[in-house]
Amino acid sequence: MTPLRVRVCGRLSLDRGAAIVREADLPARQGRRLWVFLVLRRRLPVPRDEIAEAVWGDDAPDAWDAALNALVSRLRAALRPLARTAAPDVAIQSDVGRYALALPENVCVDFERARWGRHEADRLFARGEYGAALAEARVAMEIAGRGLLPGEEAPWIQGHRRALAEMHVHALECTVESELRRGRPEIAEREAEALVALDPLREEGYRLLMRAMSARVHPAEAGRVLADCRRVFRGAGMNPAPLILRGRFASPRREQAGLSPSPETERLFRQITGSTR
Repeated sequence: MTPLRVRVCGRLSLDRGAAIVREADLPARQGRRLWVFLVLRRRLPVPRDEIAEAVWGDDAPDAWDAALNALVSRLRAALRPLARTAAPDVAIQSDVGRYALALPENVCVDFERARWGRHEADRLFARGEYGAALAEARVAMEIAGRGLLPGEEAPWIQGHRRALAEMHVHALECTVESELRRGRPEIAEREAEALVALDPLREEGYRLLMRAMSARVHPAEAGRVLADCRRVFRGAGMNPAPLILRGRFASPRREQAGLSPSPETERLFRQITGSTR
């Protein structure tokens, strides 16, 4: 049977074959938050008060219990056409003080697919299957790059965004390593440049970029990369907030930002260039 596909990253949807529920079919802003929260927490029933917190945060109405009942009813109505025709096992189940989302066994949730793809890429890379590792890493990158509930803010949303950011960066590192192992340094260099731009405080990106340049027989360029690394970390130490917020997925990987690149990075530079500096 065609699997049910559920997308919570980027534009929301769920579909099986020709039957589809689009983001516009979901009940407004609160309905979208409710749907994504239930999908991400689908393994266990969730208490109603936790769901209300996820949907409204500090803006929960006084009569939030009744409001949640109404919102769940509207979400069930939005799912009903798909459940009736193509996915009868899709249901929001209720119990005393709890809700749980039931999905079929052969469901593909994109957030989970990205997480699985990241780990599968690592496994395949360790086995030397670099082409297959690259394919899985690119799947994880594509999904993670869509983001989650743009324009919405809540601790649980931010937490899952951080998880997506880490998947994206880790998968991109795997693509660079895989392209280097496959003897394609030009592609590896482009990917490494994207990695540095994506998270300028993640030092591994600079090392991968130097390795890619060295593989292209451009070792002198490693000096520019190291200089950029030093400048970024020095600037982060003097004024960390603007740098951390500038990149879409940037994060403070180096607690020692503002000092200098690690000995590992300096040692790689010397190996590549033969420099004693």
